[in-house]
Amino acid sequence: MNELQLPRLISNHMVLQRNKEIHIWGRDLPGHRVMVSFRGEEAVVQTDEKGNFSLFLQKQDAGGPFSMLFRDDLGNEEVVGDVYIGEVWFCSGQSNMELPMNRVKDRFPEDVADCKNTQIRTFKIRENGVFTAPLAEPESGEWKSVQPETILDFSAAGYYFAKALQELLKVLVGFIDASLGGSLIESWMSREMLHGMTAELALAEKYSDAAFVKGQLLKNEQQSNAWHARLDAADQGFKQHWEKECYNNENWGMVTVPFRFDEVEELKGFIGSVWLKRNFTVPQEMAGKPAKLWLGTIVDSDVAYLNGQQVGITYYQYPPRKYEIPKGLLREGTNTIVLRVISEKAQGRFTEGKKYAIFNEQGEIPLDGTWSYCIGAGCEHVPETDFVNWKPTGLYNGMTAPCHKYTIAGVNWYQGESNTHHPDNYLDLLRRMIEGYRKEWNDPKLPFQIVELPNLMVDMEGAEEGWRVLRELQRRSAVIPDVDVAVTVDLGEDNDLHPQNKKDLGKRLALLAAARLGIPVESKGPEVTEITVASDEANNLRTIRLTCSHAEGLHASSEDKGEEILDFEVVNDREEVLQAKAQIVGQEIVLTIPDKETEVKLIRYCYRTSNIGALVYNQAGLPMSPFVRRVYEETV
Repeated sequence: MNELQLPRLISNHMVLQRNKEIHIWGRDLPGHRVMVSFRGEEAVVQTDEKGNFSLFLQKQDAGGPFSMLFRDDLGNEEVVGDVYIGEVWFCSGQSNMELPMNRVKDRFPEDVADCKNTQIRTFKIRENGVFTAPLAEPESGEWKSVQPETILDFSAAGYYFAKALQELLKVLVGFIDASLGGSLIESWMSREMLHGMTAELALAEKYSDAAFVKGQLLKNEQQSNAWHARLDAADQGFKQHWEKECYNNENWGMVTVPFRFDEVEELKGFIGSVWLKRNFTVPQEMAGKPAKLWLGTIVDSDVAYLNGQQVGITYYQYPPRKYEIPKGLLREGTNTIVLRVISEKAQGRFTEGKKYAIFNEQGEIPLDGTWSYCIGAGCEHVPETDFVNWKPTGLYNGMTAPCHKYTIAGVNWYQGESNTHHPDNYLDLLRRMIEGYRKEWNDPKLPFQIVELPNLMVDMEGAEEGWRVLRELQRRSAVIPDVDVAVTVDLGEDNDLHPQNKKDLGKRLALLAAARLGIPVESKGPEVTEITVASDEANNLRTIRLTCSHAEGLHASSEDKGEEILDFEVVNDREEVLQAKAQIVGQEIVLTIPDKETEVKLIRYCYRTSNIGALVYNQAGLPMSPFVRRVYEETV
């Protein structure tokens, strides 16, 4: 048996960080010598009493491919091949970082069709919550380059960041992807980082009991299975086979897709299953051909049947419903589509602004409009799921901590959506996490790039304040040394928590990283550097001038909300909120409001979940961040 063992991160196809000492480690029998040879440099180290060895190789310029040889004094040997030296980034956060290329392939088909690129590599760590202690090594992952058979699993945000950075720097870029949908920032923090936070540490301690965690996971499964079993047993649609096209539905009600359940009297507050049916006509040229069935997004889950055959199923609300219709199923003339939709929390919905259609190269059949519907069965509120791995310290211990020994260039952090329900301490949490990561990576200036929350309007009832407060705190994180913020107020989709345009997001992150390395690129949108207030007594107006940096080619534009700037507001000392008229003059933005003989207290820009008018950009196409500024504030 070969006792010489290397961690997963040190393996074939790995990317090592350029211009920094390269940390290499592994295991062997205690007290034995291990030699490491790389690019003409040899280093020898002896394992400690536990069999661990660790050493640092000299800084290296970018290049490759190379091989790294390991040999111990027992004659064991390991060779790690196809090694490159370039830029290595740690990409972490929740679903918008995790979102794979598979979810954006229809938005950017050309990037998937011709994608072979050995100059972009990723190391994906699978979900792993650990509450006892930080792991020493990742329990999953391998280095992969971009290939047709691998790209669909790449983080879309990570891939487009790496692609843009590789083009800017002309060196290979690798990124470690440690992300999980729905996770809170606290789950990515250690106990030390959470010092003094009693409630969070108590939760971490509670979930360090393996028997308790096992019980919670079993309870989740049993409760969910039991709820769905009760609903299925009561569902008249199953009993009478409403999925069959021959079923007579003439007494069903009518709805217009897309719609929200609360727009239909019978479905207000409804929890349970609803069946929907529609007949449509297929022309001869589409008949018999494979096709795609797109049904936007549906809250919460659905099963789709076409001419009595199941063609798709989705178990929760967020994934787009994109189903494949096999060859031979569509027939010329009348066809029938039936959906069984389950509403779990009385918030059922067919999302507005999405595509509802059947299509192929021969044609397209729209499916928005009138459908018939009937309730299958009502049910009690679905039991709450305990998302164990979202609890404090779990993901840090299982996914982040095992990477601290691997030398990196910086961290991309895309998270915050799940913390909008209690946003007030988010900047403090960011500070703690950044300081903690820098300590553990032994790099006090380790760059952090924070992705601001994008625009969003759907599912915002009661959540608007938390969204805009947290985004403002993300903006203010730029005061932390060596932290940059990527603005995405124009990259979201008002009707989707998971926007598709990760391509421009990746470019913006890459610009920030490149600028920090001295590449002459504009990396930031316009930023207010000075606020001047004056009275125009002749016209009874108050004029506020906002002087901006990064403001070459200052202009306003929007894809779908006009060309007028409508998102500037002024808050006076009476706490009145006044919409300001805005005009761009050179590198300044001039605001005017009626002069009410009150003091101007705050200036707000786009202080809402989504803009209502045109956004402010510079000539590089980078937007101004939403902000709240005191008139005489010194910092951001």
